[in-house]
Amino acid sequence: MMNKEIYLKNVAESLALLSKQVELLNAVNLYDINIIAEDFFTGLLNLIFGYKLKNANVVEKNAQAIDLIDEENKISIQVTSDNSSTKIKHTIHEYIDNKSYEKYDRLIVLILTRKKKYSNPFDTNNTFIFDKGSDILDIKDLIKSIRGLEIEKIREINDFLGRELCDKVYSAKETQANEIDTIIDLIEYISKHKEVKKKIDSEVDPEYKIFKRFKDFSERLISEYTTLYTLYGDAIETINETIGIDEAQDIIIMFYLQDISMQFLDETNDNPIKALNKLVGYFEDKLSVNGKKYDRAAIKFYLVNEMIKCRVFPNERDEYNGGK
Repeated sequence: MMNKEIYLKNVAESLALLSKQVELLNAVNLYDINIIAEDFFTGLLNLIFGYKLKNANVVEKNAQAIDLIDEENKISIQVTSDNSSTKIKHTIHEYIDNKSYEKYDRLIVLILTRKKKYSNPFDTNNTFIFDKGSDILDIKDLIKSIRGLEIEKIREINDFLGRELCDKVYSAKETQANEIDTIIDLIEYISKHKEVKKKIDSEVDPEYKIFKRFKDFSERLISEYTTLYTLYGDAIETINETIGIDEAQDIIIMFYLQDISMQFLDETNDNPIKALNKLVGYFEDKLSVNGKKYDRAAIKFYLVNEMIKCRVFPNERDEYNGGK
C-alpha cells in the first residue's frame, strides 16, 4: 500500500474510532469527550481547511452557539454530538439572537457522530445563509476532504492524530480494531494473498442466488444482511470514500473471494450459512496473528455484502444457465 493510502487508512481509523467513542459515551450520558473534542478539532480543521480557528470560549467567555471561531476568515463552528434537527435549529436560533452573523460570514455545525438526511431547509430569518448540504459536516465529510489533499498535508494530519488523539484520548487502537480498521485490514490481507486456484466464469444475479439457488436459506441470509447493514453500512461507505480501490485491486479481491468461498461452500455441502461462518472464522484467525482483536461481526458484514454482489459464492455460469 502506498504512503498516501497508509496515511488515509490511519486517519480513517482514528477519526472513526473517535466518532464511535463519542457515540458510546453519550449513550451513558458522559460528555467529557465533547469538551476534549473542541480543542482537538481546532487543530484538525485548521490543518484540513487552512483555517485559523481558536476555541471561542478563550476569545469570548461563555460564547453561545459557537465553539470555534476564525476571526480572519469570519467562520464560526459549533461542535456537537447531537445530530438532531432540533439541535441545529436551536444553534441557529442562538446564533441569530446573539447577532453572531454580524461578525461571521458562515456558521458550520460539525457533528461528531453521523449527520442525518435533513429533509427541510433550516430557517435563518433571512439574516444569513445556512446550507444544510455544505454547512453541516460529520466525520465522513472530513475524511473526504482529507482524501483530496496533497500527501504531505495528509501525513501532517496523520501525525497530528497520532499525537493529539491516539495518545491522549484512547489507547485501545493498538490492541483492538474498530469496524473500519477491521474491514480495511481484511481488504489489505486479501490484496496481499492473491493466489487463485481457479478463476470462475460467473453471473451477477443476487436475486437468483438468494431466492432460487439458496432458497432454503434465503430468510436467514436476508436477515443477516439487513441486521449487519444497519451497524456497518456506514463503515463500508467511509472506507470506499477514504482509501479507494483501483480496478486491478478490485479484480484481485473478486477472484480471491470467489475461489476461497467456493472451497468453503463445497466443504459444507452447499450450506451458505455454515460456509459463511467458516469463512469469517478463517479470516479472523488470519488477521489476528499479530495479537490484535478484530471485530468478527464487521468481517461477517463485509463477506455478506460481497455475497450480495455475487463475489462470495458466485453463480457459476454453467449452473446458473441450467438453473434458469
